[in-house]
Amino acid sequence: MQPNPILDPVAGRVPESRIARGEAGDDLAAWGATPARPVAGTAWFNQYSYHPATLSNGLTTDREWYAMSYTSFLIRGFCDMEVVSEALADEGVFPVGAQRKGDAAPKAMATIWLNIINDSVCGAYNEVVLSFDVNHSSAGKVAFREGGRVDATWALQYGNFGPSVCDSQFLHSLWIDSPLSISWGREMQAFPKHPKPVSSVLSDQPSEFTFDLSWDGHNVMKGRAAKRFGTVPFLREGMGLVAANGLTGVSGFLAAESFDIPITMPVKTAAQNNVPRHYVGHLWKGRNPYAVQVWPWASDDVLDLGDVTEPTGCEDHNGHNLLKRAGFEPVSVTYVPRSSALVELLG
Repeated sequence: MQPNPILDPVAGRVPESRIARGEAGDDLAAWGATPARPVAGTAWFNQYSYHPATLSNGLTTDREWYAMSYTSFLIRGFCDMEVVSEALADEGVFPVGAQRKGDAAPKAMATIWLNIINDSVCGAYNEVVLSFDVNHSSAGKVAFREGGRVDATWALQYGNFGPSVCDSQFLHSLWIDSPLSISWGREMQAFPKHPKPVSSVLSDQPSEFTFDLSWDGHNVMKGRAAKRFGTVPFLREGMGLVAANGLTGVSGFLAAESFDIPITMPVKTAAQNNVPRHYVGHLWKGRNPYAVQVWPWASDDVLDLGDVTEPTGCEDHNGHNLLKRAGFEPVSVTYVPRSSALVELLG
């Protein structure tokens, strides 16, 4: 057993948890990745500090989560504020609102992250995440009001373009198909990964992205969304983002190699594993203007949230059920076709 990660000049840090290959039936160690040249290059990862650790299954690892290569497909939209506020009441955070045109009261904002992880500190796997935009100090904060030149499709991206009333993304649920990734996430950084692995199919096709998650044949969530990007949609995206978020913020985002997202984990998950709750995700995108693509959710796109729930033995991370109760309405799609990321302790 290696005491510390191997430092490879091309592949970067290679702890056991990244390349673990177990015997047949050894679920915890059978999800290793094949290290490849990091998309962002080793220099980007080398600017951060790392702290070697050991998982409960005996594998050596790092306490920081990092992915050398992944693809992300995000569905952003609105939920009933009262339902989400009640669900987060014990978490010390408050859902940030957005005032939609024609609505009497602000809606909460949620994001479903569909991530194909090709190479990470805990191997290769499919990951689906539910997060909510939250404020840490008080309820009633409103991020934007739709109307005039401010369209919700583009305004929903507000968190990437400078300071706002959104203090962090609160991670409510993660559905993972790798037992190794589940152990790593809960033990190292309190990621609320549901302890029961899902059967997960994420398919990044040329014309659409499809997804199908289930427990024992029962639907957790499934759907598809067409890819609607090209020259004209790119121009529409640029004009929409600038109108909703300002030229300075959008220009700064395009010019930056990476951007940061503060992350808050649930109280019970952190307490169960005696680890902190507050982290920051550094997401590398490069400077290619097509690196982050946004387009509207369309009427023929599909999101089917299931009714099945499973206990966790700690907290309720059946976020698909919460989204269904909160009447989640998809509004926009964000596609990041090739990226890298690192999550470290905040501060």
